[in-house]
Amino acid sequence: MAGIYIHIPFCRQACTYCNFHFSTLPGQKSPLLDALKQEISLTPPMAEDDFIETIYLGGGTPSLLLPEEIDGILKTIQQKFTISPAVEITLEANPDDVSPAIL
Repeated sequence: MAGIYIHIPFCRQACTYCNFHFSTLPGQKSPLLDALKQEISLTPPMAEDDFIETIYLGGGTPSLLLPEEIDGILKTIQQKFTISPAVEITLEANPDDVSPAIL
């Protein structure tokens, strides 16, 4: 089973319990997302019969991304890899960042 993990390092604030790499500078989000998409596109191809079964966006707080930013990441992955029709896509979320409309 092939999967992709993407670390989105942005947070609204530093949590005392967190040991992960993070940034509270959301102004750096656009350059990071551009670099991330470039890195995905430069990744060597998988075997022809392999496909992605899971995509996990963790962090930081990936729920700080706008829906169109998430869509851009997923479209870049879809252009590069064969995605399973039953792919599981997971996004870590801070409850303060989501609403029924966003979900």
